[in-house]
Amino acid sequence: MNLFKIRKTTLWLLIVGISGFSLTSCNEEVRLDRSTGRTNEILIVTNSKAQWNGEIGFVVRSFFEEPLVGMPQPEPMFKLFNVADKDFTKIFKTQHNILIIDINDKFTEPLVETREDYWSKPQRVMKITAPDTASFRKVFGEHSTAFLKAFNQLEIRRMNEQFARARNVHLIHRLYEKFGFTMQISGGFVVAAQSDHFIWLRQSVHRVKQDVEMGIIIYEEPYSDTSAFAPEKILFIRDSLTSAFIPGPSEGSYMILSTDFIDPVFTRIDDFVTGFAVETRGLWMVEHDFMGGPFISYTFVDPQLERVITVDGYVYNPSGLKRNFIRQLEAIIHTIDFRSKEN
Repeated sequence: MNLFKIRKTTLWLLIVGISGFSLTSCNEEVRLDRSTGRTNEILIVTNSKAQWNGEIGFVVRSFFEEPLVGMPQPEPMFKLFNVADKDFTKIFKTQHNILIIDINDKFTEPLVETREDYWSKPQRVMKITAPDTASFRKVFGEHSTAFLKAFNQLEIRRMNEQFARARNVHLIHRLYEKFGFTMQISGGFVVAAQSDHFIWLRQSVHRVKQDVEMGIIIYEEPYSDTSAFAPEKILFIRDSLTSAFIPGPSEGSYMILSTDFIDPVFTRIDDFVTGFAVETRGLWMVEHDFMGGPFISYTFVDPQLERVITVDGYVYNPSGLKRNFIRQLEAIIHTIDFRSKEN
């Protein structure tokens, strides 16, 4: 069976609407190995190393290695590595994110295709076949945002499958009793502070040079109208709660927003796990001390349209990279579920 055999228009619909629909494949009944590769990594397969070192590689790197929004230092969205097609052997086919680029003059028009869980699981494989470099550039530009979304979704799925094996069941139940939804909190998180409509969870990850702290903040208030999603309202509530409930290490210090280097970035999310949400990415700092880092939050309304809820994740890792930790928090937040209580 041909690995990729579908019309371009059909695949474009699939990539845009990647929520749950996937193509069948020859491997449907085969038990797949667990996928490999580091977090936020994409394997790029080209016809030759010369292509990767030339224009095609430049186009791909320019997109996927763009800095992740809301970070204190530039960190690329994805780490890329390349193999030529002749070296694309079984050991590489278990990578979880794969983009195959085939410049083939036997084709008269570009073809864009995708497979989920083809050689391993979880896995996302994308393939672009184009008759020449110019047509590749055009079709990559048209579909690159959809590729990014698909690879991001795979990262979230992969991390959440890992979290599921080490859930903090006590905290999951506690969140359900307090807020009416579950979230796959991984082991190591503890309750640091709480009030009637607020909770702060934190986890220390031990490292040789410097421990890393990850935190999750959840808060709610009655929902009245869409002004709850106004950027200034989201920032005001975050600042008022963190300054009151999240102290710094020195007397009189507390967490607040930091806008000295970058302004917070707000994005409308129409396919969040609860439906519509506003994503906020930015930086936090500690007033009267020297601490700070990135945060990501999602503000949404509960299914009964009674409460506006914000779930916020932050990272403190002053001596190291922060992207993978903020991605972990993003993945945890994407497990929010109002449907039932976890057992």
